[in-house]
Amino acid sequence: MVERVRVYADVREEASGIPSMLESMGVIVLREQLPVGDYVLPGEVVVERKSVDDYASSLFDGRLFDQVSRMADVYDVIVLVVEGSISELYRYQDRFKHLYSALASLISGFNASVIHTTGPSETAMLIESLARKALESRGSRVVIHRKPRLEGLREWQLYVVSSLPGIGPKMAERLLESFKTVEAICTASIAELQRVVGGRRAERIKEILKTPYEPPGRKPRTLKDYVG
Repeated sequence: MVERVRVYADVREEASGIPSMLESMGVIVLREQLPVGDYVLPGEVVVERKSVDDYASSLFDGRLFDQVSRMADVYDVIVLVVEGSISELYRYQDRFKHLYSALASLISGFNASVIHTTGPSETAMLIESLARKALESRGSRVVIHRKPRLEGLREWQLYVVSSLPGIGPKMAERLLESFKTVEAICTASIAELQRVVGGRRAERIKEILKTPYEPPGRKPRTLKDYVG
């Protein structure tokens, strides 16, 4: 008997029609409000769906990096689906260099896959294919990651390090193997972190660790506001 594919879909995706399309393909769709991503597939795969316009604007203003960073914290494979006509990007001709530079950072910094589809029906076919392939190669377990119950010291060390931006469980393991302690990771220089996690993630980690906390209601600041 062939095992049916199971995926989680964010409840806000219902209006797109994709969850119903997936069900018509024989996929078991579990609807929840997901902490990150629009769809969670077997084998630690997360899918984020965006229109061409939202894709471009979120690249320019940095929102997409924050979203992908949070997905990378907990999932092994990140797939960004961009829906619509790529010709719509020509309206950003004066910012093409910025657009492709940001895209390159997204791919190299987080190992994210960016795939284009013409609309929801193609996206549904893509998600079904990805989920089926993940089921074959990675197993049927589909997990929505939330704060776990931890007992051992090692589990707590991995959890604390994997809570840093752009750091998932595997990268947390590499960091701890390289630096030995959580404290050493927190006090490491950007150059030292870069050797393990790459430039953009190292900069983001140091920004989180060194920027003073601002209570709600105040204008958010970045590390540059304090170091000039």
